[in-house]
Amino acid sequence: MKKIIFIIVFFLLTNQIILKAQEKTTKLIDGKVGITFSSFGDNDVFRFNELDGAASYDGDNFFTLGVSYVYGLNKWLEIETGLEYAKHNIIINPNLPPDMDNSPRNADFSLINVPVTLRASFLKYFFIHGGSILDIDASTNSSIDNQTGFGAIFGLAIKYDFDFGISTFINPYTKVHSLIPFADIDYHQRIWENGFRIGITYDLRNMK
Repeated sequence: MKKIIFIIVFFLLTNQIILKAQEKTTKLIDGKVGITFSSFGDNDVFRFNELDGAASYDGDNFFTLGVSYVYGLNKWLEIETGLEYAKHNIIINPNLPPDMDNSPRNADFSLINVPVTLRASFLKYFFIHGGSILDIDASTNSSIDNQTGFGAIFGLAIKYDFDFGISTFINPYTKVHSLIPFADIDYHQRIWENGFRIGITYDLRNMK
């Protein structure tokens, strides 16, 4: 029931933000489109309640490629959404008796992410952002629990806006996947990551 209530509230809030944006204009050309790349950080597996004797996990590497759309709500507040593909690799360290093979092994999985965040600009060259992520686990066979569900992201960015419509930014962030998983699994594993997102956007209003 809590999951259902959260999903309803999430989409109601999202729809309200989008409707407010549409009150200003219904033309997508009033926004910005861009591409992003995320990596250069850490990823890890955790449970809210860890199990005694369970395997341990070490993050190995990850990357995320995405396309984004940014729409201005006012002079300092924007809504950002898009579509991202993420690839993660985790090292599993089994906790087995000495007479069994406890060699570390790799586990990799892929995610499709749909973020919906708010960006608040300040001091001309900075913005903070935060919001929710719809995670869709695209893995076919993974040793990590299915990550389909809702996650969260928060971060701080340094940006620079060029006069001809191009903007660039670098964005340290923290992201938690599957905070509210769709799968009903006891002691569900969740993926935590922090890293740097690099992006470039183009203001479509310059095409008018």
